Amino acid sequence: MLTAAAGLLYAANRMFFANESFPTGITVSPTQLLVSQYCRPQIDSISPLGVVTPFATVPGVVGECKERYMAISPGLGGWAPVDIYITDGTQVYKVPTTGGAATPFAVVPDCGYDHSGIIFDKVGTFGFDMIVTCNNGVVARINPVGVVNEFAFRADTGLEGPIVAPQAFGTFGGQILAANDDQGKIWAVAPNGTFTPAFSWAGAESVHLIPDVPCPFATSGKVFFSALQQEQQVVAFPAMDFLGFGGDVIVLSESGHGITKIHWNGSSYDQMTFDATGGGYEGSSFADCDIPSPTPTPTPSATFTPTATATATATSTATSTATATSTATATATATATSTSTPTATATPTFTPCSPLASCTPPYPFVSTNPRTNIAFNESEVQRAYRVTTSPDGCTPVTVQVFYNDEHALTLGIRQIQVKQSCSGTTGTLTTNYPVSPMVTHPADSKDHPQVGSIFASGDQAGTDVSDRPMFPALFVTDVTYDPNSLAGDWQYNGTCSDPPACTSRNGIPPHFVSGTWKAAIRIVDHTNNTVTVTPDADPAKNNWTLGPGADPVPPGLTNEGYGAEIRWNIAELRDSDGNPLQPGHTYRLYFMEHDGDQNKTGGDSGQGCAFITMPGGPAGTPTPTPTASPTPTPTPTATPGTLYASGKTLGPSGATKTIQITFQNDTASSQVLTGLQMTWPQGTNGNLRSIKMGGTTIFNTSTANPPGLNTSSLLGTNAQRTIAAGSCAVLTFTFSNNVDTDNTHYTGTATFNGGAPTVVYLP
Repeated sequence: MLTAAAGLLYAANRMFFANESFPTGITVSPTQLLVSQYCRPQIDSISPLGVVTPFATVPGVVGECKERYMAISPGLGGWAPVDIYITDGTQVYKVPTTGGAATPFAVVPDCGYDHSGIIFDKVGTFGFDMIVTCNNGVVARINPVGVVNEFAFRADTGLEGPIVAPQAFGTFGGQILAANDDQGKIWAVAPNGTFTPAFSWAGAESVHLIPDVPCPFATSGKVFFSALQQEQQVVAFPAMDFLGFGGDVIVLSESGHGITKIHWNGSSYDQMTFDATGGGYEGSSFADCDIPSPTPTPTPSATFTPTATATATATSTATSTATATSTATATATATATSTSTPTATATPTFTPCSPLASCTPPYPFVSTNPRTNIAFNESEVQRAYRVTTSPDGCTPVTVQVFYNDEHALTLGIRQIQVKQSCSGTTGTLTTNYPVSPMVTHPADSKDHPQVGSIFASGDQAGTDVSDRPMFPALFVTDVTYDPNSLAGDWQYNGTCSDPPACTSRNGIPPHFVSGTWKAAIRIVDHTNNTVTVTPDADPAKNNWTLGPGADPVPPGLTNEGYGAEIRWNIAELRDSDGNPLQPGHTYRLYFMEHDGDQNKTGGDSGQGCAFITMPGGPAGTPTPTPTASPTPTPTPTATPGTLYASGKTLGPSGATKTIQITFQNDTASSQVLTGLQMTWPQGTNGNLRSIKMGGTTIFNTSTANPPGLNTSSLLGTNAQRTIAAGSCAVLTFTFSNNVDTDNTHYTGTATFNGGAPTVVYLP
């Protein structure tokens, strides 16, 4: 039933996320990351930037070391959504959604003292109940009113880290899968209480289902989080590690054996090493996209008295909350004859309690940096923008941009299609990214929305045809010591999208959006060297009716049918390099967004800016003193080339017994194909008959699955199996029967002699 892919290794990209005192349990929603401590009855909250703050307490005493695990309700089967629960031996406590002291919810009387796992059934085979697994072999169901049913028991089989597997997960679909680290086993528990040994993995600590489309925690850019208890760290994994593996299961080891991945191929299970990085994993969690975000509350400090306002520009429209509110006329006015070192207009002298000043973007202008000359031809869709302050007028609070156009705001790129032609064959590689959908019509709101791809460069970039971020993005420049600096703008160094890692400098996504919005598809066509961006269809018109938690719309603004508010919380902003904003420092905030048709040359984008000064200070003397007019290197910085599968075609028209994989070599050296591995649905495809690389047959032995293909004995010369630097090659796999066209039913890797890493080409 289980096929182990010997020697197959997928290298994930585990990253440090936060320091924490002996972290144990983790639960993550799109807006919240909670961690329990081992030797303290305390739950901490971790921000998208890795900042740890106390959140709640559980009955107990400091020094009593216990493994307490948590789950957040997705709101199914009568459970209230977003409610938080934590285990403590026989006890299950309910944690206030806003933090504080946990209160008793239920007791599992025969559960052990420690190690109690918890999950919610989202499949329905256990009635959408809460599932609690115990270290002494008890498994219990708990309903929304706290009634406990200990329905399963197996002596000496302590269970942790459970999931309910989806029905599509083969033999064990719809059953509980839970780990036993002492035995190194994963047990399946059926609704009737039957235990079945399912899989093996040394030190198995917890089981997790890979979502079809992993979603990140807030603006962190990471989708999976795990506690390294003894290392006192929380680590995280990006979405790219899991793309194409939706519906598979991963198991983490507490004993340093890393992570294994298990895939149902339609007739049996395939198991492979997903990541071999060591460490003792405890609790882990994907950001659960099924957990609804709490309704955001309005910022109480959005209005203040005129004494706290900044001086508006001559093009500003004053309102009753005159907070640097600018109309669409506050757009770039520079022309192609501008100098190469312009200054942002209206730079005043700041005092500690005059935190705001107006601003006009200097772009476009001609310079040696081509980005400075890119026009922003849709700034009128920014009907107004303003910065709000605290009631005393001394602390900037939010940046609010009010959008309105004949098409809905584009929130981000949800899908990227990369077309590659090689040897007369065209393949398309499609990658999906999560963009928060509208749920309520005609107007909705979303706190910390998902904005799709945030990559700044390359085929998977979430950018328009001019390389600007398609999501609403804000860029930060510290102008304390150089009022003319543009260093943090998109046109120059950019601003970190995912601090502290700073793998992308594509600007900061919004912290709140309200009204109407939609996503877009980006097509990168290497057959004709074009990039196109096509937004989705518009939702219903909402005019200026916004969703829950939106701020008041300034009066008198133009209405073309589709209105939205885009908001950034200044307390969550970081400077261009991902560092917290400093007291007494002055920053220039530069922001842009895209409309919903993208029918103009270069892309339809608007821009705006504002100055803020943080309370405190004065700012210290810089060391060393920056130059008066920096000329940073334009972003993006080119990344090292890779060898990758750029196209996959299963059963192309007229050749339904074949699978074609296109490999693109973007490294700096030639790569020689030396080995291939593949599994496939034998019942559909039948035997693998042959493999060709271009026109050369490199394998011609009839092979069944199992055992599948796993060979380094390839035919042809090295020259015939070489992909030159910058070139591509097509591999054609021919089977006995018409092939299964669902790529998730396959696995496949290729190895090369030339320095390129192992390439995963299927699923």
